[in-house]
Amino acid sequence: MKNKKNRFLIFFIFNTILIVLILVLSFPFYKIIKKFNLQDNDFVKDQVIINPETKSPEILDRLIEIKFVAKVDELLNWEFNPLQDKIKIRIGENKTIKYEGKNLSDRTITSTANFKIEPEAAQAYLVKTECFCFIEQTLKPGESQIFTMIFYIEPSLDSDWYFDDLKELVFIYEFSEYKS
Repeated sequence: MKNKKNRFLIFFIFNTILIVLILVLSFPFYKIIKKFNLQDNDFVKDQVIINPETKSPEILDRLIEIKFVAKVDELLNWEFNPLQDKIKIRIGENKTIKYEGKNLSDRTITSTANFKIEPEAAQAYLVKTECFCFIEQTLKPGESQIFTMIFYIEPSLDSDWYFDDLKELVFIYEFSEYKS
């Protein structure tokens, strides 16, 4: 009986130490992984748009409101804002949206924009035919620039039951400094 108690105690202590060790090491590992900063722009670097005039095959009567959120990484001394906060578009309708970016620093900075959509599941139905997020953007000190995105919502979204009640999308762009 004593042998079973000892084995249980050793098993319990070992697992407790293992869990504490995993928890202690998880934060440094997270920081190491975060340094690699692999985000969606790493996979579209130097992308060429073959046909920026691509049009949706169909425009539906269903309207969706799109809100635009612009963010800047806290380490980047830029200002970045959409020229429109929100729009209503018909599914399948091509739309051009513009943002203004300004370098507030005293040095030339190259930056990239990372994109998110909410709800995230709608990402599959967003077709960006041209986007400033496909390439790095460089601004000189004090320079401002208009950034353009051309997109449409793929009409097949309308036949996806998951989005039957969808009335609003949120597009979120966040600029961060490009580290080569």
